[in-house]
Formats: sequence, structure tokens, C-alpha cells
Amino acid sequence: MLNKAAKLALVATSLAPICLTLWFVEFSKAWDWQVGWVYLLVSVLLTLLCGGLVSLSGKKLERLPVKIKAVKTVDKEIVGFLLVYLLPLINQTSVSSTQTGISLPVLIFIAVIFFFIVQNSHAYHFNPLLGFFGYHFYEATLEGDITYVLITKQNIADCKSINQVVQLTEYMILEPSHAR
Repeated sequence: MLNKAAKLALVATSLAPICLTLWFVEFSKAWDWQVGWVYLLVSVLLTLLCGGLVSLSGKKLERLPVKIKAVKTVDKEIVGFLLVYLLPLINQTSVSSTQTGISLPVLIFIAVIFFFIVQNSHAYHFNPLLGFFGYHFYEATLEGDITYVLITKQNIADCKSINQVVQLTEYMILEPSHAR
């Protein structure tokens, strides 16, 4: 299982689409890609970190045998998160407006609340970067009737097709054979 620092790093990588959106907001004001380049750099670094964490988890974490009783897709949850990521676009400065666009303190406050909730509860988050990397999210019920979020690159038609996982967090598992 990932340690707390790695778990927080994986959660932090969820901010990459927000940073990319913020970069686009700044870029669209001046049509110069260098404007807001820090947002773009952070987005790229977080994306690389996410890919690295998932790849290393699939290779280095202990593989656990599983018998999945039932699965159901939960990819639809990502759509709600993507809407949240697009919210900074709503706050753009219009041509006729004198207000500034992005409230960085508000974004930091929201991020702190998000991290606190994920760290101190059994809630799981949906990282849209994993969708970008081709992963799908499933609610998987294992023998013993414990339900986990299963992350895999497979489109699952038969729940017996997955027999090994690595445990990322208390209630999140990854199918390691496709974690590259």
C-alpha cells in the first residue's frame, strides 16, 4: 500500500488539469503561451508524477491475489470532477470588465479542504489524469463482500479476468499487469 506521502502525492496530481486550465485562462488573455507558464510547468510535472507513481506502484507494491465477485463501472464520476476543473474558466476577465480573473487564495483553500477530506476519510477520489492515461474505474466487490475502487486499463466483461491487484490505499486497488 502507498505510504501517506505517496497517497498525498497521488491526490495532488489531480490538480494537474486545474493548473492546465489556469494556464489556458492566462494564455487566452494575451495569446502568449509563456504567460502563466508556471501553471503549465506544474501541470506537466504533476502529470509525470502521476504516471510515475502508478507505474511504480504496479511494479513495486506487493501483488495480492483476488477473487472479484462483481464489478460495476464508475467512470461516470470523472465527468463531475471535470466540471469542477473547468470552473476557473467561468471566472475569466471579460473585455468590458475590470475585475481580475483567478483567485489563487480560494483555489488553495479548496485544495486544502480536498486534501483534508481525502486524508482523513475513506473517501476515494477520481483522478482525471488516470483517465487520460487510459485507466477505467470500477467498483469491485471482492470475496468477503468488501468493496474497492478498482483501477485498470481493461474494459472488464468478466470479473474473473483479474486475479491480482496491488493495493494503493485502504479502498483503492490497481490491476498491475497493465500499469505501465
